[in-house]
Amino acid sequence: MKIRPLSPGDLTHKKTVRRLIETWLKTLLGVAIMAGITLIPFLVFHASVHVLFGWGILWILLPLVSWWFSAEISLKMAKAVPVDMSNPVHARLARLVGEVFDESGLKFRPPVYIAATMAPNAFATGPIHRKAVVAATQGLFQLGFTDDEIKAIFAHELSHVKHYDVGINSFVAVLSSIFFLATNSIVNAWIATIKIFRRAMNIQPRRTKSRFAILGSIVGYAIFWACSQVTRVVQMFVVRSRESGADAGGALMTGRPCDLASALNKLAAWVESNRPKGQEREFFRAMRPMMTIDPLFDKTHADPAPTTFWQHLKAWWQNLQLTHPPVPERVAQLERMNGGKCNI
Repeated sequence: MKIRPLSPGDLTHKKTVRRLIETWLKTLLGVAIMAGITLIPFLVFHASVHVLFGWGILWILLPLVSWWFSAEISLKMAKAVPVDMSNPVHARLARLVGEVFDESGLKFRPPVYIAATMAPNAFATGPIHRKAVVAATQGLFQLGFTDDEIKAIFAHELSHVKHYDVGINSFVAVLSSIFFLATNSIVNAWIATIKIFRRAMNIQPRRTKSRFAILGSIVGYAIFWACSQVTRVVQMFVVRSRESGADAGGALMTGRPCDLASALNKLAAWVESNRPKGQEREFFRAMRPMMTIDPLFDKTHADPAPTTFWQHLKAWWQNLQLTHPPVPERVAQLERMNGGKCNI
């Protein structure tokens, strides 16, 4: 079916734009929280900016380098190759991506790649529009997707490109690195002021010194771990908000939210029955934030409602760690944008 982008007078358009605005507000909230957390060591504990120099520069440069070379790194990790237009399956994919691109509002057509893995999924990456790429895995062609479902998947991916989601996630990672550096400096300085540790460093027996050094390292690690969990939760909040934003942005391009809902269910059903193992699992662990669905943990149904306090706490904490909103939640949002239940 030919793509018909949603027009402003369409009820589905209004619901979808409202959802897109909600996701952007969540993203801005997450970025603001991360920026606030990053400023705390400098404003409250008077950390010095000198902690950002030396080896600290490497911590900050790494996310920036990963952002600028995100396309090359991802394609290399996925062992992806350009589509072969002599292959009918590849040619179909390139044609469908082209149809979505024509309605995306993007100026630069991203090249289409095929990743080697047989697990069905797709991704888009690249620091700027000109350097963006989109890719499908070999397994994407094995699930019998309709043309409309494939277009919905790549409308989602092109929405990531259009809204610079790789750059947003990388910026949050840079803020996280700065926070870690400042926190590490403060914790080390704090431990050095504790009388028992300071006195131990003046004790002659080497064994006693070593014991206190180990204890100090444990204290420092515990604080550092707790801080890292906080920043990870905020990072995942931003990543999930961009996934929800890409669902809404893709629906605006195609005018058919239910096509993506149907595709997500098919992808999640495959993941549910074929959890990756071994080397493939490690590959997807690294790639999962940029995939259309979570290739490790997604499923088609919601977990049973927790009944005890600890079950509620565990479910809440696990949900905070996810890179994508659960598929049932995404489908429910797409149905709201559609204005009614999808026939899936």
